[in-house]
Amino acid sequence: MKFFEFFVGFRYLKSKKAQGFISFNTLLSVFIVFIGVFILIVVLSVMNGFQGQIKNKILDVDSHIVVSTLAGEIDGVAIKNYREIADKIKKIDNVVSANPYIQGQGLFRFRKNIGPIMIRGMGTKDDIPSDITKFITSNKAGFCKEKGIYIGEEMAFNYGIKAGHQIELIVPKGRLTALTGITPGIGKYKVLGLFKTGYYDFDTKLILMSLTDCQELFSLGDVAYAVGVKIDDIYKLNRMSSLIQSVVGFEFVTMTAEQRNHNLFYALKLEKLIMTVILFLVIISAGFTIMGTIVMVVMEKRKAIGVLKSMGAKPESIMIIFVLEGFLIGVIGTFLGVVLGLAASLNLEAIILRIEDMINAVMAYGYQIFDLGVFYRISIVPTNVYYIDSIPTEISPEFVVFIAASAIFLSTFAAIFPAWQASRQKPVETIRYE
Repeated sequence: MKFFEFFVGFRYLKSKKAQGFISFNTLLSVFIVFIGVFILIVVLSVMNGFQGQIKNKILDVDSHIVVSTLAGEIDGVAIKNYREIADKIKKIDNVVSANPYIQGQGLFRFRKNIGPIMIRGMGTKDDIPSDITKFITSNKAGFCKEKGIYIGEEMAFNYGIKAGHQIELIVPKGRLTALTGITPGIGKYKVLGLFKTGYYDFDTKLILMSLTDCQELFSLGDVAYAVGVKIDDIYKLNRMSSLIQSVVGFEFVTMTAEQRNHNLFYALKLEKLIMTVILFLVIISAGFTIMGTIVMVVMEKRKAIGVLKSMGAKPESIMIIFVLEGFLIGVIGTFLGVVLGLAASLNLEAIILRIEDMINAVMAYGYQIFDLGVFYRISIVPTNVYYIDSIPTEISPEFVVFIAASAIFLSTFAAIFPAWQASRQKPVETIRYE
């Protein structure tokens, strides 16, 4: 590329004062590219962060791989030789832990409150799982040592439950009969302590107890519902699941966390895909704006194009000048979008908190002025909706590069047609009529 092509293309980004409309169009084109790249980087960084946090919390609390029987339910066929199966699995390379457990649904009753819960029994006095104890925030030493239960901090707050209180647990017990159905099992348990996983569904509905107490509550005997396995690399889930399957035998079923939470993980992926497509439309709209801008520039510069051609400029050079203009618009807008998008993504929580403070300050002042009553602080990201108590962001470098490259490509591509039209103008006719 010759120097004069770059010089002229860069010069055409500006305009004389008499043609301020053209410079406004150029500024608008840069702004639309900028806003498209900025929004894509920030929104997708937040979505990646949310998905990563939700997956991590599910995988952190729940098992990476579950080994169960074909029936695999509380009232179905349980695993009788669960200790032997757990020992086999622990000997496999890359397995961090293998803990037998029982899990079933039930109801809790505390004073006048009653609600649905998920009960999980895991661990014994001789084998206390660190996967569970790391979430316990009070009386960690009592887990599996004393008879009782642990509840989530959110559940304790919602119902006013404190350590030392007694809670009734009601579960289906015995076998299904035509006359009586399933008889309920009722047990009173002392709340030994609290836990916090950060995953809202677990912190409000999950109750933890030892495997022995859970066997007694459900009247199951010395059996387990399944064996929960944790591995050292979650990206090897499928391969490790197949390996464990071959070790324990095909009378058991192995399922990964993604298979057991298929609908949730699929919904997260679909949401990200749809949001990406929608946001890319912003950049595509910027392409049309750039095309219109360069058409206006070509119309304004008809005489200059005729002069350049009469002085020996080739059609390819004229085309390069205007394609270069689209390229420069894309580069400037993309650069600003990437820099500010990354800055916003890295400091998003502080920005959101500042916006929350401003909104709450204005609304509190309005409540006071108009005497509207008691004002309750609002939260832009409520934890009971999004499962997490902060705003996570996860920047994907390869995706940032892809967004930037796509924006520059679309900006350059949008300039090709008006640039080609400019290169076809005949110099004599252009100068004559101008």
